[in-house]
Amino acid sequence: MNLNATILGQAISFFLFVWFCMKYIWPPIILAIETRQKKIEDTLISSKKIEQEYLIIQKKMNQTIKDTKEKAAFILNEANQQKLLILEEAKNKAIEETKKILLNSQVEIDMQLMHARQNLKKEIIALSILMTEKMIKQNIQDNKNKFFMNNIITLLSEIKKINIGDV
Repeated sequence: MNLNATILGQAISFFLFVWFCMKYIWPPIILAIETRQKKIEDTLISSKKIEQEYLIIQKKMNQTIKDTKEKAAFILNEANQQKLLILEEAKNKAIEETKKILLNSQVEIDMQLMHARQNLKKEIIALSILMTEKMIKQNIQDNKNKFFMNNIITLLSEIKKINIGDV
């Protein structure tokens, strides 16, 4: 019967369907698949490049951080050394100022001491002459060695004028 013709008709229509699909349907589908595969490959390649760039940037960043830390440590070390130098200079200046003040004070004390000694010497001379004059006046009242005593009083008065003027 028509079983063979049916199979043959179905085979011909199947081949026409396959030919139609291969001619008009499959090329856009294959093109879309290939385009998608190409995009995926490009994305993978791009992601590998980006990952490599990321690793390079991360290494540079780590190196920059390391260099910055070293510079910071160096700057801190220099700052500490500078601080120590400044403190040492301040200490030395303070010591020098203290020595100057002590020296000035010692000079002033020595001058005051010398002035006090001069005043004391004047007072001692004046008191000695005064005591001697009193003793001589008492002896003069007794009229003993009156001439001799007058000479001594005159001489002591002259010594008193000279010594008080010099001192």
